[in-house]
Amino acid sequence: MTTEPGSEPEPRSKGLLWAVVLLLLAAGGLLWGSSAVLWAGQKYRTSFGAEITAGVTGGDVRPELVPMALAALTAVAALLATGGWLRRIVGVLIAAAGGVLIWRAFQVYSFTVFGAPDGVPPGSTPVGPLDPQPLGPLMLIAGAVLLLVAGVLVVLRAGRMPAMGAKYSAPGAEKKKSHDPDRQMWQDLDAGRDPTDDQDR
Repeated sequence: MTTEPGSEPEPRSKGLLWAVVLLLLAAGGLLWGSSAVLWAGQKYRTSFGAEITAGVTGGDVRPELVPMALAALTAVAALLATGGWLRRIVGVLIAAAGGVLIWRAFQVYSFTVFGAPDGVPPGSTPVGPLDPQPLGPLMLIAGAVLLLVAGVLVVLRAGRMPAMGAKYSAPGAEKKKSHDPDRQMWQDLDAGRDPTDDQDR
């Protein structure tokens, strides 16, 4: 029985899988870092006439940054543990999270809703304009883009990513014969068969 052209399964690529894992880890790190760095500084004059500088972090401005960073790390485990359509669903969720964060990064925000940051004495009044710091928002955008790219790769290329549990199938489960003689030999040895015995095969 011959195999029709185009019916061969897509070749698996561990490199693609680990590239997506690295994208998710980098996105999680960027989002976590964005939540910790200063997004804007503001000078205040205390009731005693002294001037101090305080600021708000990304976690104050975008409270979802830390949960999203943790979700990106959790997505790594979900990606490795799933396969097929379930893995594609994980990819859709990852891409959606990236899209939402990109929208949030460019959404207009106002620091006035946070009031005086921690460490500013009561009765202090702001002096001059806010001093925006671009690093935090840029880290947010970079992390969101990495999430979006990772999610799109999973949706489009899930069939090429190997399932981590595929090589640990149940005992006695038949593996598909490989067209590569060397690979078939190793499969026979792994199953406890003599690769030189045609009857065992």
